[in-house]
Amino acid sequence: MLPEDITLHSSTDDSINKRKYQVLLVDDNNDMRDYLADILKEFDVHRACDGQDAIRVLKKLKRLPDLILSDIMMPNMNGYELLTVLRSNAKTRLVPIILLSARAGEESKIEGLDRGADDYLIKPFTSHELITRIRTNINLSHLRRKISIQQSKQEETKQLLLSISNKILSGTDLNETLLDIIKEIHCKLPSERIFIVSNDQSEFKNNKVVALYEGSESKTSMTNIFTEIDDKNESQSLTNSSQGFLNNNSGVDVCLDVYCDDVYKNVSVLSVEIRLNNVCWGWIKLYRSQNSNWLDSEIQLLQQISDQISLIITYSNILKENVENEIKLKVVEIANKTKSQILANTSHELRTTLGAIVGILSSFENTTIATDQRDMINIMIGASDIILSIVNDILDAAKLEAHKITLINRTFDLLELFEDTIEKFGKRTGAKKIELIVNCELDMLSRYIKTDPDRLNQVLSHLLSNSVKFTDKGEIMLTISMQSQEDIDDQAVKKGSLLIELYDTGIGINPEYIKYVWKSFSQGDMSITKKQDGTGLGLSICKDLVEINGGQINVESELGNGSKFWFRWNVELLSINSSLLLSSQFDQIRYALPHTIKQKRILIIHPVKNARNAMLNYLKGIEKVDAFDTFDEGIRATKKYKGLNNQSAYDIVFIRLYENNKEDVMKTISELRGLEMNSNNLVIIFIVFPDEIELAENLIEKVGGTTTVLYTPITWKKLINIILNRREDCNS
Repeated sequence: MLPEDITLHSSTDDSINKRKYQVLLVDDNNDMRDYLADILKEFDVHRACDGQDAIRVLKKLKRLPDLILSDIMMPNMNGYELLTVLRSNAKTRLVPIILLSARAGEESKIEGLDRGADDYLIKPFTSHELITRIRTNINLSHLRRKISIQQSKQEETKQLLLSISNKILSGTDLNETLLDIIKEIHCKLPSERIFIVSNDQSEFKNNKVVALYEGSESKTSMTNIFTEIDDKNESQSLTNSSQGFLNNNSGVDVCLDVYCDDVYKNVSVLSVEIRLNNVCWGWIKLYRSQNSNWLDSEIQLLQQISDQISLIITYSNILKENVENEIKLKVVEIANKTKSQILANTSHELRTTLGAIVGILSSFENTTIATDQRDMINIMIGASDIILSIVNDILDAAKLEAHKITLINRTFDLLELFEDTIEKFGKRTGAKKIELIVNCELDMLSRYIKTDPDRLNQVLSHLLSNSVKFTDKGEIMLTISMQSQEDIDDQAVKKGSLLIELYDTGIGINPEYIKYVWKSFSQGDMSITKKQDGTGLGLSICKDLVEINGGQINVESELGNGSKFWFRWNVELLSINSSLLLSSQFDQIRYALPHTIKQKRILIIHPVKNARNAMLNYLKGIEKVDAFDTFDEGIRATKKYKGLNNQSAYDIVFIRLYENNKEDVMKTISELRGLEMNSNNLVIIFIVFPDEIELAENLIEKVGGTTTVLYTPITWKKLINIILNRREDCNS
């Protein structure tokens, strides 16, 4: 066996002419050995008489020769056998071997090359040819070894970086991970001292050392088993070239002779920055003995390791932030649940108490008390209603935030819901002298639908309350229409979408504040809204409920020019069979006019166009309906009809009565009755605000005849009932 410590001496490509290289001559002819040794004067030549002798010589050499030149034909062990032994040994596998043969022929040459020879020479040959072949094979050998060494280094570097990358996902403590990394760095870049220091001076006067490893630099760096690197020559040449390398890498600093306080001596230092988001987080520092050199490859490796450490630190910070965020989210979730529970409990208790107060106050309505006492009770009732509304809003907002509200669908009369809701705001709008108008396309609207009526009513009530609150004159108009229908799975079930629009002539909203109207506790411009009651939760609740239903809600507004709120509410339309089943529960399936009034002739005199249009929509099925905005137009139409047909023009006249037009109303009624064939048959219906009952009654006494009152807001049922002389319904 060959000695384990035998290695080849490496060189650069041009160093072959600067020093002698060892060549082992193997030939059984002594004269031939002398002849070859004389030719190879520039080399350090060792001799052997056959293969076995060559093995003995190799064992005695301190290092393997740079090339073996062997004859094929020899006793004991010929050239082919020697070649087989050398190629089977790892230590000599890469030593170049040239075979010499006196036999010409391709077969011998092919056999030698197949057995592992690097070259093949046929005797006789010239000295120039021999030397050229030797030099070429030595150079090629050195090049192969350098490539092998470089590949080995690259593979080791790859494995090191891979090992560091795996630590990113290991979940190990950051400081422990960094300590493991610098231990691995020491295996590849032996140093006296390796440490990572952070650029953190918040708790320390100096930079904080986060990982430290002290070892020895005596361990040989990565080398190939065949190469004994001339550290001094190669390191010096590479360090000289490092200056340009460092000039282009500001994050690298090399000091070959600097005094360091932490080790109390002069050392050679390699320092590479660790950067996070283009900011210096800290450094990796390596100490070697004074004036030790650093190879370019070592600097590059440390830079690659620095990049990996940056990833580890970033990943660790992200994990830490994620944990902190999860804790924050849990804290917020617990706080929200606690807040919602407190609000719910508080709202429940307040609502119970307020309910008792409102109940007691309402008991005074039919009691005879002094006027000032009545006023105080009315003030308390109004205040209680406001507080109760606020409490309900807070409770709903808490439930919505806790996702505890779900829609409960059931079948109901759609128009009845809208009319009941509208009627609640009649007194408030009447007190402010605002026209509250409901306009429905009844022939396009399903009477019975399936959805959550309570939540639909809640959204509509909030929007109406908002409009009434911020409208001091003019009108508020609610428009209801069915926008779309869709069949579901070939069944008798249909989906529909209600479009509900609410227009007012109120103060409007500044465009700057529109984006805030849907947020909780937001009332837009506080300089305008601060005088109004409420918490700013109403529109936020509306938006949440509409979105739970799967619809959309929006607003169009301009400061000083009123607002238009609209929303789409998804409903389930009943099939024909379902409608027939409901006929036993309800009076009518469709919004149909009673047959007894379809042949009536009706005149409407109302100065508000939207109010006239709404009434016309309700009375589409009647034989003759005329609507005018002035008394003169109504009288002219009556005269024209009488002149053409020689009969009374109208059976019923609706007249909008105000405090400032009562004289004109009396004059008009007198003239209309004078034009009728039988004046006692003309029915006069005054349209007034709910709080103007005294005005209407005084005028009824003066005009006499068949006269009654319709209180705003005008709804379909109230209108039909008044025509059918159901007075009790009109006054409800």
